[in-house]
Amino acid sequence: MSLPPARPPSASSAKRFLRLAGTATRIAGGVFGQRIMRGRAGINWQPVGDLLADVLGEMKGPVLKLGQMASQWHDVLPEPVSRALGSLQNRVPALPYASLQAHLRAVYQGELSAHFAHIDEQPFAAASLGQVHRARGLDGEALVLKIQYPGIAEICAADLRQVRRLLPLGRLFRAPAAQLEGIYLELEQTIHAELDYAAEMQRLQAFGAFFSEWSGLQLPRPVERLCRPGVLVLSEVPSLPFADVGQAPESVRQRLAQTLTEWLAAQAFELGLLHADPHPGNFGYTAAGELVVYDFGCVQGVEPRVLDAYVQTLAAVQAGNAEQLERGFQALGTRQPQSAPPWALYRNLTRLLRPLVQPSVRWDFAAQPIHQQVQQLVPDALAALGSLQPAPGTLLINRTLEGHYWNLVRLGVAVPVADVLAQHIDRRRR
Repeated sequence: MSLPPARPPSASSAKRFLRLAGTATRIAGGVFGQRIMRGRAGINWQPVGDLLADVLGEMKGPVLKLGQMASQWHDVLPEPVSRALGSLQNRVPALPYASLQAHLRAVYQGELSAHFAHIDEQPFAAASLGQVHRARGLDGEALVLKIQYPGIAEICAADLRQVRRLLPLGRLFRAPAAQLEGIYLELEQTIHAELDYAAEMQRLQAFGAFFSEWSGLQLPRPVERLCRPGVLVLSEVPSLPFADVGQAPESVRQRLAQTLTEWLAAQAFELGLLHADPHPGNFGYTAAGELVVYDFGCVQGVEPRVLDAYVQTLAAVQAGNAEQLERGFQALGTRQPQSAPPWALYRNLTRLLRPLVQPSVRWDFAAQPIHQQVQQLVPDALAALGSLQPAPGTLLINRTLEGHYWNLVRLGVAVPVADVLAQHIDRRRR
């Protein structure tokens, strides 16, 4: 797919802040005017989404990453905004190769022909912190080069400061302050992890070694001898775009859904690491139904204590026990100390989720969409804001689970979620 050209992202923190602030002012003014003219229920969010997608796509850096993450926040953003930001997953404007060539020569300390037989000038993927070019090694191996934008580390440091100042804009979307703070912490952690290509290479090697025997899963292999600071060289793993997986035959989607569910459980309960960037642009699939996973820049360690607390909350939901759920949330660290338990929310939450996590139940997330019923819990959730808080060790885990909920909706087939979890829980206890 040909990506639209773009200018290199500005490294001027002042210019970037002025553009962000100007965008925020335009959005706030437009929403305020619509509220006066139409009332809250009559606001047209589509122009807001389109403006954010255009501005964030061109700016790149943390603000683009925030937009990509936000496309999964169906519980926070109006649907037109979430849909518009979803376009940033696969349609980010790319830099011309000429803007990167001199940088690559400096990184490799000489002519690139000493290391690569060929590098495609047309990038096939672009993201918040860099873009990807196909290449061929001197031995003929098909490769991809993941290249950080020059100066992106400095841009990220400046942007993170500015994003925190502008985060209250999220209150226009009715997002609570505690949730906005959690979003910022998640963004900061994600950006710092994704800038460290050396650590990403090690994480990919760990995942590759652990899942090497899985027949339904393909991961790229880092080519360590060609990697450099800010350049990650990987074996090419061709795939079809996961965003279009709904068009695949049911048998293919069934295999993918089973593999995805098993893979998530194995990461948490066996490997102790979680690929924590679930947007569809990081996944692909083959015609045979193999799941292909890319981009290991954001990986979350799963502490045994946190995993035990999640298992405790799962058991509480399965039993429909509000008191047990309270103990699970305390173990997770999501309960504000010295505050009253939100019993109404607990009861409604267990009632809603209990059917999904029963043994032998196969759940189709598209045919039985839980998110529509979750909207009914908004009054209880708002009433519980003084009792519940996001725990630092659970932010990325929760977002990963939420993102894969939508991936399972996209797959549209039934999966035995509870049975897969039970197998891994039993295996861990032995």
